[in-house]
Amino acid sequence: MSVLLIGSTGMGKSTLGNYLLDPDDKHMFDNQTFATSTDNRPMTQEVKSICQKVQINNCRNESLEVIDTPGLNEDAEKDLSHMIEIIRKLNNCKEIKACILVVKFKAKIDVQYKATLEYYSKLLPGLFERNVIIVMTDYATDDNSVKRRERLRIDVEQVKRNTILELDKCTNSQITYSPQIFMIDCLPNSDEMETSQNERTAILEHIFQLPPTKVENLQVAKTDYVKQKDAKKYEKLQGEIEGYKERLKEQYKDSEKVLDDTHQKGMRITQVENEIQNLEKKLRDKNTPENIVAAHWSISEEGRMFRWFTREFSIESEHEITKYTTWTNGYCKFKEIVQTSKLVKGKVGGRFMRGIYASVTAHTEKRMKYTEEITDLQRHLKMQEEFLIEFKKDRQKYRNDHVKKSREIELLEKCIAERNDDAAKCLSDLMTMEEAMSRLNDEVAK
Repeated sequence: MSVLLIGSTGMGKSTLGNYLLDPDDKHMFDNQTFATSTDNRPMTQEVKSICQKVQINNCRNESLEVIDTPGLNEDAEKDLSHMIEIIRKLNNCKEIKACILVVKFKAKIDVQYKATLEYYSKLLPGLFERNVIIVMTDYATDDNSVKRRERLRIDVEQVKRNTILELDKCTNSQITYSPQIFMIDCLPNSDEMETSQNERTAILEHIFQLPPTKVENLQVAKTDYVKQKDAKKYEKLQGEIEGYKERLKEQYKDSEKVLDDTHQKGMRITQVENEIQNLEKKLRDKNTPENIVAAHWSISEEGRMFRWFTREFSIESEHEITKYTTWTNGYCKFKEIVQTSKLVKGKVGGRFMRGIYASVTAHTEKRMKYTEEITDLQRHLKMQEEFLIEFKKDRQKYRNDHVKKSREIELLEKCIAERNDDAAKCLSDLMTMEEAMSRLNDEVAK
């Protein structure tokens, strides 16, 4: 089971990774798996992953791989190097269980955090659609800390809500559900030890019940710096293309309109082919039996001492529910659960002092949730395929009119096609690993 730690410098990613792997003081302070810093300078300079058995509730061991990532938005060369490492590591993982957004309690979501989160949300849209959890670090639970927050009138629940809102903005609202949020002190004093270890257990238990997300064959997302360079290159290519077009017109003064029509038709074909590829990709993504969150219900409630109490729940979905999953913190349980095609209802009970901390997630198939979108995509795809056939026929007619073109014209058309391909790559938000490595080598050589 692999989990990805994401956050900017100083948010406590490495410390959290250490605590999840082994909360023992000797490991946390003397023999750290992930090196940590005490002065807010980044210690994670490269992607590092560790896989080992972790103990949960002193009763079972599970295999856990923690991937600690560096923050982005440092400089062009470092960002690109980190991204290549990240993609290589994720492609080797094949699948990821959860993406943990690490935020220090009451910390400001800075520019680096936003840049980092925007990058990962574009890189891993499937993961962000369902498997994001938030862990707020440096949350002390000893009596003095609790009283200090009370004196300062810090509303913990409001801090949680504000954090979720800020993080959602950074992902372009890709997190369409309410992510599970945990609060923990990974360097607890003796008074906090039990609370922190219980929260660690809750985090691990929640992660283990999440469905994995496949992450094979990922490409490297371009940084803003690379996009700016590509934008300049694109403008240069457009200038070269226009120059070649003018030279073509000089060669075909008597058939200027035909040549222009040929070029325009070729550009239109490229656009239609790209549109078809995009539509087919969207259909492959949506027209599958893969489960996706249809509705979610959760409760975090405490009450008076030593009383058992029960809360009813009922979650509805506009789509057919294929299955549901439940989660508790281990001190409450579900009963009388009834599932119909679009409803899951039941009860959950817990004893006071322990409280009820539980959630129910209803799932549906992607193809059910996106039925209307799939129909619209199929209609649009058919229309584009018909356009493509028509445009190719037109282009062939134009080409037949120029079977006696000279070698110079052939070379000019080849140059235009090559530059159109290069221009299309400039407009793409992604790079292959080979392209990214070439870019990195260019930066290093400067």
